[in-house]
Amino acid sequence: MVADPGADAGRPARFVALDSLRGVAALLVVMFHIGNFGWLAGIPMMRAGWLLVDFFFLLSGFVISASYGARLAQGFSRGRFMALRAGRVLPLHYMVLASMVTLQFTVFAPLLHEPHAWGEFWRSLFLLDAFRPHTGNWFSPVSWSLAVEMVLYLLAVLFFGRGRLGVAGAAILALAAAVCLWSGYNPVVFGSLLQRGVLAFALGAVAYWMHSKAGGWHFSYRVLSVAEILVLCAIVIVLAAAPPSRAWVLAVDAVFLPAVLIFARDGGVVSHLLHRRGPAALGRWSFAIYMTHLFVIIGCNRGLPILFSAVGRPEWVVAGHPRFGLLSVELGQLGETLLTLAVLGVILPLGWLAWRFVEEPSREWSRAAFRQK
Repeated sequence: MVADPGADAGRPARFVALDSLRGVAALLVVMFHIGNFGWLAGIPMMRAGWLLVDFFFLLSGFVISASYGARLAQGFSRGRFMALRAGRVLPLHYMVLASMVTLQFTVFAPLLHEPHAWGEFWRSLFLLDAFRPHTGNWFSPVSWSLAVEMVLYLLAVLFFGRGRLGVAGAAILALAAAVCLWSGYNPVVFGSLLQRGVLAFALGAVAYWMHSKAGGWHFSYRVLSVAEILVLCAIVIVLAAAPPSRAWVLAVDAVFLPAVLIFARDGGVVSHLLHRRGPAALGRWSFAIYMTHLFVIIGCNRGLPILFSAVGRPEWVVAGHPRFGLLSVELGQLGETLLTLAVLGVILPLGWLAWRFVEEPSREWSRAAFRQK
């Protein structure tokens, strides 16, 4: 997942509606990780929330192209670009990793007797999960997507500003990713996780090229409003119909691309709503929410059965204590919905804290440390 693409002066204006949409997408990912639990998280489109990570990748291709595409072609230091991106996103990742290691030593191993493979720790530390064929890392459950992002930045360094050769190389890699996703070919090193990132990032770069070429085209408020509503309806339909198949990523990307193009114009009724304080704040906190939310969900998954058993409510505990989301407890639809809202009430402030005291300081540090001499 990508946060604000900019790194220093001279970048394009911020795409506020897209930024807010990223916040909404982050909430859908949270709802997916809560599980089929109550009325809210059980909505069919929420159960396909894992596909919203592909929106993050596509949006990343769009905003990185907008912020750095031309500058890399004009000689902007590629080493500085990588340093800026690493300094922007890695501190929060390592904060989450350190927090989970602390929990392992203080709670999970001594109290819950729950061991975890330390190989997962090393994979997360060195961002190796991008090259695995599937997700799964207790020490940093979303580190795979951040690892994929770092690979995508390296590919941007390799292909951006290389003329036709760069375009051809990126197109071949994206086509290979699409074919692999469609066929189910999922090898180590270029597995489905990296395939999803490569395809969506490339489509995001294409979306920015289309956006820049259509810069002189003007559409009325009414036309853009209708287009925004229609593309959001298309996204809801595609997510609600999504089978548990990676091949469906192709269908999702096909609606995410026009959504990015439409909302990049910031001109319709939905865009105006997305400019309001709440959605805009959600967009700013989206990366931090995404990185930290499973810290809360995992804690609730393990802690609530203990709590309910201690207060004499063992009937609320699910036998076997399922490890996914909040599914280790069962409270009925109303109770589960209320618990979902309570968990969100913890996740959002935690996301703000991580944004305010880790993400923003690391952003400012990276800007200062790698300022153009």
